Amino acid sequence: ARPPPNDATDAISMTKDDGLDAPYTTRLAEVARAFLPLGFLAFGGPQAHIAMFLKTFVEERKWLDQDRFMELMSLGQAMPGPTSTQMATAMGISRAGWLGGLISFILFDWVGFVVCLVVGTIIFTFVDGADADPAAVNIYREVVVGMGPAAISQVFIAAYTLGNKACGTDQIKVGLAAVTCMVALLLPSSFVAAFVYLGMMLLGGVITAFDARRPSRASVYPLKTPEDKDMLRNMGMTPLTGASLVVVAVVVFVVSWVVALSSDVAWASPDAARLFALFQTLYRMGITIYGGGQVVLPMLENEFVDRCGTGTNYVQDFAGSAAAAGGCQWVSAETFAFGLALAQSLPGPLFNFSAFLGAAFMGVPGGFIGFIGLFSPGILLIYAFMPFWENLRRRAWVRCALVGMNASSIGLVFTACVKLYFKYVKTSGEAVVMLLCILAVKGYGVKAPVAIVGGAVLGWCLFALDAGGPYCHVSTYGRYPQFQMDPCIPGTY
Repeated sequence: ARPPPNDATDAISMTKDDGLDAPYTTRLAEVARAFLPLGFLAFGGPQAHIAMFLKTFVEERKWLDQDRFMELMSLGQAMPGPTSTQMATAMGISRAGWLGGLISFILFDWVGFVVCLVVGTIIFTFVDGADADPAAVNIYREVVVGMGPAAISQVFIAAYTLGNKACGTDQIKVGLAAVTCMVALLLPSSFVAAFVYLGMMLLGGVITAFDARRPSRASVYPLKTPEDKDMLRNMGMTPLTGASLVVVAVVVFVVSWVVALSSDVAWASPDAARLFALFQTLYRMGITIYGGGQVVLPMLENEFVDRCGTGTNYVQDFAGSAAAAGGCQWVSAETFAFGLALAQSLPGPLFNFSAFLGAAFMGVPGGFIGFIGLFSPGILLIYAFMPFWENLRRRAWVRCALVGMNASSIGLVFTACVKLYFKYVKTSGEAVVMLLCILAVKGYGVKAPVAIVGGAVLGWCLFALDAGGPYCHVSTYGRYPQFQMDPCIPGTY
């Protein structure tokens, strides 16, 4: 057997013919060749991504055996951030050290990121920006009529699929998800949401850790100690490096939060204050949200569409601070729905939505800042916890706590379903679009991008014909007088 690796260019100790004896540059090239096509093909969300990774890296390239692959998946699921991106990063590290992880992260995400950045910038320039063309705005609002219902149909599918997987029919798990959902729905503003969400997930972990101690519940939890393959400790990451990265992640979170809320900070320009607030907002989500892209949706909607809730009001309560810069609404509800539909139609993780939102709010700089803000905590932490994870998951209470944290995080997906439904389904015609998209994807196997585009087209047709209307919430309603004749009562929509 080969001696254990002792530097950052070595990785997982596997078998003698695993290819890790190849020169470091060769292994870097292998990582690039493997992940470049995945950037174009990774449709379907995290479960589809994981299945693709299993086929590519376990069955075909044989970089890992199935047990080692499951170790990486467990590590990704235990961290805040996008699981599939963290898995891609971890596999790059396992093959070619920290630089391999960086290459795999970039190549897996870049296609969706670039498209979201470009489209968001176009919307910032022509629709939501100060120099927006009114004619372009009207066309845009009509086009996105069906986008919202089509996009949230995929959130409902995710809630159903993930709910079955994480909770099933177990009363404790279902109860944790339901309570988390209800608490999240009752929050008055986005200001405390990140902390309450994190608290609910930690509470869920504590409950299942204690519940697992009951003999009658032993079969529900993963109590069997997993075999120690000494895998994650052999990725060139020392415990000191890992601990340092954790400190960096937490310090950035605390300092950015304090600075963003302070009215004593002198900013070079209003744009600088907005960009910092954008980074801090998304970084805060990235480090506190456990469960991936669908879970973060209610927070994104709160922070970008309605920052002045019934409780804490950023603009009034923190006047003069970076958090108050940009006003109560960073992007319109129509733009949020359009961006969500776009991100779900592209390869890569849903977290790429952050690049769209940032670009729609602040152009190209905002797109980059938004992407870095939401992704960086999860990537920092996947690097940080590798040296510790093998020891941690040998403890039964850790494995059992993860069960409750998963169940609680599912409640936030259902929160997104409720909030987004009331925001983007205001007529029976829009409800039809949403239901047909769910049926197409879940019942007939239609690919999500096809269903979303089809739903958008159908939504516009129903709007133009006033079928299932009236569409009084659309500003251009009435442009087709031969069909759109229903009266709109002021204040109804």
